[in-house]
Amino acid sequence: MSNTRQRKSTPVKAQTTPQKEEEVPVLNTDTVKGSGQALPGWLWRAILLCVKVTLGFLFCLHVLTPVFILTNPWIQSKAVFLNNFRWPPFIDVTKPEEFGLGNTVRNFYLQVEEHSRVGVWHLLPQSLAESGVEFNQYESLLKDGKPIFLYLHGTSGSRAGWHRVQLYKLLVSLEFHVIAFDYRGWADSVGEPTEDGVVADSYFIYKWIKQRSGNAPVFLWGHSLGTAITTKLAKMLCEKGEEPVGVVLESPFTNIKEAASKHPFTAPFRMLPWFEAVFLDTIDQNNISFTSDKNIAHVTTPLLILHAEDDKVVPFELGKKLYSIASETRPTNSGPLEFVSFNASYGYGHKLICMAPELPLIIRKFLETCHEEGKHSPQEML
Repeated sequence: MSNTRQRKSTPVKAQTTPQKEEEVPVLNTDTVKGSGQALPGWLWRAILLCVKVTLGFLFCLHVLTPVFILTNPWIQSKAVFLNNFRWPPFIDVTKPEEFGLGNTVRNFYLQVEEHSRVGVWHLLPQSLAESGVEFNQYESLLKDGKPIFLYLHGTSGSRAGWHRVQLYKLLVSLEFHVIAFDYRGWADSVGEPTEDGVVADSYFIYKWIKQRSGNAPVFLWGHSLGTAITTKLAKMLCEKGEEPVGVVLESPFTNIKEAASKHPFTAPFRMLPWFEAVFLDTIDQNNISFTSDKNIAHVTTPLLILHAEDDKVVPFELGKKLYSIASETRPTNSGPLEFVSFNASYGYGHKLICMAPELPLIIRKFLETCHEEGKHSPQEML
């Protein structure tokens, strides 16, 4: 028997060395990923501000604006006519001499209806203007046999618009009378514009001219929105047997809805699913259509269409389309139809066809064409 004692072993606690907790990296918003460089806090705030402004702008543009138009369809009438938009804003149309026309332009007013009075300019042919004619003789000179152009301008501005004045100067240099006026609601003319209203103004001025011009040839010249007014007026005159000798349409369109759908102002909204309902159908609610593509079928007088290829306001394709419609729908016994385009490289755009050096020759040839169709002698026409 063994006398050996077994020692009871006492467990020894293992000594553990405390480990340092691993630090979890905290994302620093001032650090650019992958670069390790800090982005200044002011730049982050600027970026955040830009995002907020952009989102706010898009919300106003694509949500608040359509809602405002739907609940206030009358705004479309203002957008079509832009009669309250004038630049420069403070001009005095009663003083034509301030627009480079000298002291030879008669400014006067005609009462069209009870609530419509329009301001008018009468510019004499250059040779008469230089002879020192008194203003009280202007009306009687409309019977001198020289051609008379009734000019119907487009949206915004007034009869004193720069590009309009340049055309007046050209026409008077060709020995033509020019009658230019502002529709009701424009410049110093009184009244509220509507489609029928501006056409009524134009018809009144035309009748006023005819009552004072004897056998002198009278032409209509419309620009932009003025082409739609001119076309509707010309249809009315042809149906009444009071047609003008000829009609010139500068930068025309087919109808107001198609023109609006391609106008630069509507570009930000065209991708919206409710674009047509909000921006186009509401124009109809204001009884504005200006359907030149339908009216032109009834214009039987000689017709000249001018359009620049680089027109960004009324695209060239609309003028060309109106020409095609006219050639297909006008009666076979209608006067000649001509379309003149101006190359985009000239930069005439929407307003500067009046600067084309070949325009005087184009006008003279058109008057010769009208002479062949009518009863006026070459001396009267030219």
